[in-house]
Amino acid sequence: MDNNLLAVLALAFGLGMLHALDADHIMAVSGLASTRTGRQRALAFCARWAIGHGLTLMIIGGAVLLLGMAIPARLSADAESLVGVVLILVGAWVLWDLWRRRVRLHFHDHEGSISHAHWHLDQSEAAHGGKHSDVHGHGAVLVGVMHGTAGSAPLLALLPLAHYGPWFGLAYLLIFGVGVLVSMLLFGGLLGMVFDRLAKQGERVFRVTRMLVALSSMLFGAMLLHG
Repeated sequence: MDNNLLAVLALAFGLGMLHALDADHIMAVSGLASTRTGRQRALAFCARWAIGHGLTLMIIGGAVLLLGMAIPARLSADAESLVGVVLILVGAWVLWDLWRRRVRLHFHDHEGSISHAHWHLDQSEAAHGGKHSDVHGHGAVLVGVMHGTAGSAPLLALLPLAHYGPWFGLAYLLIFGVGVLVSMLLFGGLLGMVFDRLAKQGERVFRVTRMLVALSSMLFGAMLLHG
């Protein structure tokens, strides 16, 4: 493989890493991942989003490059509008989840000790935590699919196909997707650490942070719909 091909593929990886950090991507993943603290959970959400995003680009790219299919003119625009709706829904869901949990401060004392407090979730929330986490994980994949669809037309229009052919275009998309995945995993690790630190500062701090994430997601979604 000549140096020009290697340079283009390296560019694909770098562009993928930058693309993962688009504001709408960060808003969606942060809102979904804020359900639970923990670096592993944040990494799982980010990985699922990146997988949904990458598979969508590969499927659409394969249809265009190998089968000669054309992307409908309004697909990317309609998908971007749908992303705006999803961001609003993610933000609304986070706000509803904050209300639903109804975290309460419970004071009690043990024999011979000073009274102290603990935060308690409703028992129903604790019992179904794993189930909700699985559902939200699938939601991360679906949001990734929508983001991949919204970005497919602009990306395919810029593919370096003139001299290298469709198989090179697919390799470009694959390495682009790997760049997206690596960047998202780095972001997920950082996001998990931040959520853990905020949780250690107290439940109120973590709840306020989730509320700000939710409102930011809704605002950005409204901006996408408007413009």
